[in-house]
Amino acid sequence: MLKTGLRLKFLLFFLLILVVPFSLLMLISVRRAEDAARQDFSRRLATAGSLFRETLVDLMNSLRIKAKTVADFDFYAAAKDGFTASTTLPLMQDRLLRSGIDYLALVSEKTKVLLDEGSPPAASLQTILPAVCHSPLTSNLFILNQEPWIFAGAEITKLRNQEKYHVVFAVRLPRDFADKIKRITGAEYSLIYSGQRILTTLMDIYGKRMIEALTPLPDVDHGETQVLGKVHSFVREEVLPGEISETILLEISLPESDFTKLGRGLQGDVLFFGGIGILLALTTGSLLYMHVGTPLVRLTEVTTQVAGGNFAIDLSSDRNDEIGLLHRNFTAMVRSIRDERDQKMRRMEELNTLFEISNAVNFITDSEELLKFVLTHAVEILGSERGSIMLLDDETDELVVKVAYGGRYRVTSSTPVKLGNGICGLVAKEGKARICNTGFKDLQFKNFGSLLPVEDIKTLLCSPLKFKEGTIGIINVVNKRDGKDFAESDLSLLNLIASQAAVTIENNKLYELSITDGLTRLFVHRYFHARISEEVLRARRYGLKLSLVMIDIDDFKNFNDVYGHQVGDQVLQRVAMTIKENIRMGIDIPCRYGGEEMSVILPETRAEEAFKTADRIRESIAALATSHPLGNLRITVSIGVAGYPSDAHDRDSLIMAADKALYSSKLNGKNCTTESSQSADSKVQS
Repeated sequence: MLKTGLRLKFLLFFLLILVVPFSLLMLISVRRAEDAARQDFSRRLATAGSLFRETLVDLMNSLRIKAKTVADFDFYAAAKDGFTASTTLPLMQDRLLRSGIDYLALVSEKTKVLLDEGSPPAASLQTILPAVCHSPLTSNLFILNQEPWIFAGAEITKLRNQEKYHVVFAVRLPRDFADKIKRITGAEYSLIYSGQRILTTLMDIYGKRMIEALTPLPDVDHGETQVLGKVHSFVREEVLPGEISETILLEISLPESDFTKLGRGLQGDVLFFGGIGILLALTTGSLLYMHVGTPLVRLTEVTTQVAGGNFAIDLSSDRNDEIGLLHRNFTAMVRSIRDERDQKMRRMEELNTLFEISNAVNFITDSEELLKFVLTHAVEILGSERGSIMLLDDETDELVVKVAYGGRYRVTSSTPVKLGNGICGLVAKEGKARICNTGFKDLQFKNFGSLLPVEDIKTLLCSPLKFKEGTIGIINVVNKRDGKDFAESDLSLLNLIASQAAVTIENNKLYELSITDGLTRLFVHRYFHARISEEVLRARRYGLKLSLVMIDIDDFKNFNDVYGHQVGDQVLQRVAMTIKENIRMGIDIPCRYGGEEMSVILPETRAEEAFKTADRIRESIAALATSHPLGNLRITVSIGVAGYPSDAHDRDSLIMAADKALYSSKLNGKNCTTESSQSADSKVQS
């Protein structure tokens, strides 16, 4: 009796101490796994739906922008010819090919198609046009012949006649539109219209898309279905709520989560191990908690960390059971998410670099500074040691190093490179980028008088700077800082940078040409007035000094009349070159004021300092001699110097003061330099 009572108490003790807590622990673990499964499904579902919608909206916005651009520029320019077929159809054919669309139409106010190109999407096109052309700019998704089409319409604005015209773009949504999104999210996508899948990523066992009528409950908005023998949960909702007038549903189906499988398995384990625990509480209770409870608690803690954005986890396990498999799968999933996040961050850095390069031309006017800016960003974003930019000399047809960045030397090559010679020459000639991960060991590698030892070049990336149909130079980067090889992704990024850089460099060249005199290479008269106004305003605001030097070539008319205009041009060029050699380049501003008269703006310079610079210019010019069959020609100049605020109170009075000083130099026998204060004293004495 006592033995039976003790055995009963012993069993009751272990039942209360071990089995009940263990059972509660298992129930809590199951609940956590179920919560994690629901959160995981909701998060994956939201991500999958958001990515599909963002991709679709981006496509619609892109088509709408293309239509607006063509309407505002191309068709507006063609409106003066009355949209005749002979002038408008070639334009439409060109834009159809360049825009990558399937159909382009010019529609009148009465939604009548005047001209069109491409394949009309359907015979019911006339029912679509009123919806597309009801406002100045619109885009929408339509289902035509059981196929999804995106239409965009843009009104041709600023027309003088009262009738309105619209440009309509249409593109068929490709069948593999959602395949890339599926590979990212793991979800299956379908567009449903009138109870039928019109676009889907679902494939049968033969690899054929399952575009068919919905047989099981087409009106149900969520549930479970079988996809190739696997359970998937699905939801159905409007593809773009509030933006598309037709009822088009987006079905997103996700495979059963590993958390759900774990929860179902644990529910059976609770009952099984609970019954065994009653009989073998002492031996099985602790083992069950150690082998099941602890890993699950750890797993739920890690899922919470991951949900909070912490991906620096390690759930590696050498166990061969379900828990070990779950840990390994979860670790692999987290690593995949982390890699994807890092890839997106890298992509954002790449886009930011391209954006900064495209904007650099708005802030950097100096060509060399612009090249340094582009090269610095390319070297840093690619994680390389150094790099250089070589531009093609139009006269010699050779590549010449313009800027270099990184490494131990400023210039990486002192010898021009002919097209077709070495890696750089081949890239420039062929117009195709190259990866050379064998460096100097590559059979096509050549050393063109490099200051660096060739053994130092272990890996090399080289990409052409292409503008329109030609190559204007190359950009290359050398050696990854981490010692790894360059990858195709690095080459693709360098190609993007090179493409953007080529356009930016050419735009900068055009800007320099617009503000530079073609003969003397000095800044033009218009640029002079803009800069003198800026410098006077800056000097007034910050209490700085400013000087202006006006230079006039003595008896210049004689050069043209006696020796010819060609000699006169040579005189202007030599005087301009001498001026630039005697000023602070990048600080002082040399300009061609007009005819034989030139000027130099000297920021933050007192009049007496400017006088010394001006007189040095005069002496250097007087030392020049231009050879001619009739004898060497001597060149002299007269110079006037004025300072702000000592001689003037604004821009116009500063120019006038310098001009009067110049006039005084002319009166005093030419070939001399006069300050504005000296000219005023001379006037008083006279």
